[in-house]
Amino acid sequence: MLPVHFLTIVLNGDPFIRYHLEVFRQLPFPWHWHVVEGVAEQVRDSSWCAQRGGRVPQDLHRDGRSSDGTSEYLDRIAAEEPGRVSVYRKPPGVFWQGKVEMVTAPLAAMTEECLLWQVDADELWTAEQIARARRMFLDSPSRTAALYLCHFFVGPSLVLDRLDQYGNYRAYEWLRSWRYRPGDYWHSHVPPRLVRPQPDGSENDLGAANPFLHEETAAGGLVFQHFAYATREQVAFKEVYYGYDGAVERWEALQAAGRSVGNGGLPLRDFFPWVTDAATVARAEHAQVEPLARTDAEGTWGFVPPARGASTAPAVALLRNSGPAVRRRTLAPGEPPFPTDLIRSVGLFLLDGVGAVLRASGVLRELRRALPLARITVFATPDAEAALALCPYVNQRVTLPPLKGRAPDDALVAAVRQEIGERFNGAFDLTINPVRGEDAGFANRLMQDTGAPLRLGCRVGRPVRGYYADAFLTHVATTPAGLLGALAAGEPDPTAEVWTSPAGERAAAALLAEGVPARWRCAVGLAAAAGAGNLPELCRRLAARGDTALILVGEEAAKGAAARIAGEAGAACVSAVGRLGFDGLCALLRRCDLFVGSGAPAEDIAGAARLPMVGTGPAHGDPTAEAMESAIAGWLADRAY
Repeated sequence: MLPVHFLTIVLNGDPFIRYHLEVFRQLPFPWHWHVVEGVAEQVRDSSWCAQRGGRVPQDLHRDGRSSDGTSEYLDRIAAEEPGRVSVYRKPPGVFWQGKVEMVTAPLAAMTEECLLWQVDADELWTAEQIARARRMFLDSPSRTAALYLCHFFVGPSLVLDRLDQYGNYRAYEWLRSWRYRPGDYWHSHVPPRLVRPQPDGSENDLGAANPFLHEETAAGGLVFQHFAYATREQVAFKEVYYGYDGAVERWEALQAAGRSVGNGGLPLRDFFPWVTDAATVARAEHAQVEPLARTDAEGTWGFVPPARGASTAPAVALLRNSGPAVRRRTLAPGEPPFPTDLIRSVGLFLLDGVGAVLRASGVLRELRRALPLARITVFATPDAEAALALCPYVNQRVTLPPLKGRAPDDALVAAVRQEIGERFNGAFDLTINPVRGEDAGFANRLMQDTGAPLRLGCRVGRPVRGYYADAFLTHVATTPAGLLGALAAGEPDPTAEVWTSPAGERAAAALLAEGVPARWRCAVGLAAAAGAGNLPELCRRLAARGDTALILVGEEAAKGAAARIAGEAGAACVSAVGRLGFDGLCALLRRCDLFVGSGAPAEDIAGAARLPMVGTGPAHGDPTAEAMESAIAGWLADRAY
């Protein structure tokens, strides 16, 4: 069932404390809201406030409780919802001994496994977001917690717009949901650490054990709105309680400057001296954020339900240009996919030639099946252009120069990185590199250069030519199927396929009509650089069987060898060398029963077509014609006609 227990600690939470109950009432599953009200003494985990000069004067509270109407509001809703809203307080005039005591107070009432959700008074979520997060926990029983990003408000219509700066540090913010079991307890409140005692006496920090990452929750639109510095009253409270001297005056200066900020960004540290990083301020409309709380012409706050999905539209965008992942998840078989409805643009990097494209053909098919409305762009080398032109799953093709084996500081590498960064910065919600091997690192680096928030690739596990390939990824898997499992429900099938065209089919059919009918068709790949080797003898032996047609394929330079083999093999042999385009070659090989020999792209196409392959040459032990014929005969004998 997984009920949700919300936990809020509050002192003077008006107006935002009034937002949450109406959202909770929309939820179609059991929930309970635990509200702990009152002053936290600046001791223990809250002692840092006193060290900054923070204090708790009498006018900040009323007998240790709220003085802004929050207490009366909580009394009213607790009476309205006696089974779903609980309020916890100290006796009048008594302070809580730090915030850990406050968040601990409701735990005794949580007697069942649940999703424990910390909701500060000024942190606004939608019912749709809460329901989706709960569904993610239900679908993934091994997940122990969830990390989120937020739209951090520093004024009624001003938000912070940079990641890993004040308000959105992925290293420790914002851990807000935990899979709670009775017996779990709070180790600290800032940062929030919920721990589970283990039988051996150790502790398991649930937030660090197996959480949903920022990238995964943002992919599902789970970015909340944090109205931390939205009102003058909030800032006045923080000036006193946290010791932020001059905060109100500086906040008012920020509001004045923010009215004319335009599309640029204001450095937050120019206004808040306790901020020392590079956080910048933008207007909410420029950040594409639709505030859930707004003021009217008289300055009165009200709450506006968003158009469906409107509040989550910039969720993935917040992660763009995020740099190396703070945490990296290894995708496990059988894990349900993370939400993909906000993934509208995908970049796939296949930089290892036409073979990489053909081997990834099944990945492209499954990717299109998982993301039917997404725009898919493939980055590949020039020799892959003919194959991609036939692919029905791709919206855009981008050709990059071959970079295999080049060092990170190579001039061409630097030029390509610069071009990718300029042309495709912010263009993708998701990038994937399904290629395994030593040259994966460069493709992974390019994926980060695009600024894509989600970057999936196969694990390399070690530095290669100056790149630690995994460092550029947010998610890794051991196989391409493991990558697809993050995006599609069910068992993904990355089995390769071969694309062709009507013209290619006609050309292949016409060429095959030149030969004699036969029970089997054996494609023979000729590579001029490798030489014919034992292939002429093998072809004579196969032609003598009387049931096997030989189809010679290969590059233009192999025409001479093809002519000699065809002359020796007689009518059983048809040469397609130099006679077909890529689409015709694909159609031809799809009609064959096996492949022997070598040579690109025929060998790659045959592999994608899943033809049985008989190896030749030194790489396969230099088998004799007799040995190859024996292997082929054995395979044909076992195959039904």
